Amino acid sequence: MSKFYAIFLLLLVFACQAKSGKNSVPTRKVTDALGREVALPDTVNRAVCIRASAIRLVTYAGGVPFICGVEEQETRENVFTHLLAHPELGKKPLIGPQMGGDAELIMAVQPDVIFMSSTTAGDADDLQRRTGIPVVALEYGDLGAKRPIFYASLQRIGEVLHTEGRVDSLIRYTENQIAELQQRTQHKGENKRVYVGGIAYKGLKGITSTDPYYAAFGFLGVDNVASAIDSAYVSPITGTYIDWEQLVDWDPEVIFIDRSGWPLVNEDFKNREKLNQLLAAYRNQQVYALWPYNNNHTNFEVMLINAWYAGKILFPDQFQDISLRDKTDEILVEFVGQPIGQELRTKWGDYENLLTENHER
Repeated sequence: MSKFYAIFLLLLVFACQAKSGKNSVPTRKVTDALGREVALPDTVNRAVCIRASAIRLVTYAGGVPFICGVEEQETRENVFTHLLAHPELGKKPLIGPQMGGDAELIMAVQPDVIFMSSTTAGDADDLQRRTGIPVVALEYGDLGAKRPIFYASLQRIGEVLHTEGRVDSLIRYTENQIAELQQRTQHKGENKRVYVGGIAYKGLKGITSTDPYYAAFGFLGVDNVASAIDSAYVSPITGTYIDWEQLVDWDPEVIFIDRSGWPLVNEDFKNREKLNQLLAAYRNQQVYALWPYNNNHTNFEVMLINAWYAGKILFPDQFQDISLRDKTDEILVEFVGQPIGQELRTKWGDYENLLTENHER
């Protein structure tokens, strides 16, 4: 962007603000995820979200009507649940590239607040100084041990946007879902040994890419064989990987494959027929698909849906009353506001046995 164009853009923004008589005088303060005290106007009408999936958290918190501009990746053909549920987001003005936007373009859409994830206090302060717009930092968390961090970010967004009721409802729903999954499997008897592979980390990965803390397995109380990996070799950013021989040694009874990695896993299966036969799950045709949950950061709703499907596979008697399609749309409505299960099946494929092609209904 040329210097003269940037100056013109800033003058245009200031002129629009003067014409509209917009009052952005701070009247309250919130503490963000980094402990920064951020001054805000009492009423926030417009917001932007930058860096990894801040827009997803804001969507969960009921913030779609506030979003006035999006990063470039939100306008592409991506399988993001918040975009499938709210395609109007992809038509919002651009505020710059992925992972940070552009200060001048952010200012041009005149947000009252900027939500920023995956950041440092220094970066957040710098953007706030350059734009003159309050920056609220968020941390992502997960549905496992870091669930309180996820909830705290939702509550922080709700406090800023005054959508506290929506946030409280979603947190209650999530806790109730997890409690029901645990209740259905608490008297299950033998603890089944399971493994999940093909987890995407900055690109597609094969069967040796796994998650030792896969939240869905924790809800069901099953033995995730990868949990034996030393924590020093576990990374939620760059991924966690094992040797094929380690998988053979663990010999899980059931293997789940993240849909994103299935093309690579399928190719591996074709090229390793003798090794495959060493796996009980392969011999017994107990290899199942799960939807990609690590799709531009954690998709919390997808992890919950995966848990219900895994429950139906591992404990059919305890989950026989559950229609996965109905449960999928129920969860999606709670998280992103629309029953987009069929759209996701079209994009990702169905939940199914990957060796027998028997679809789960």
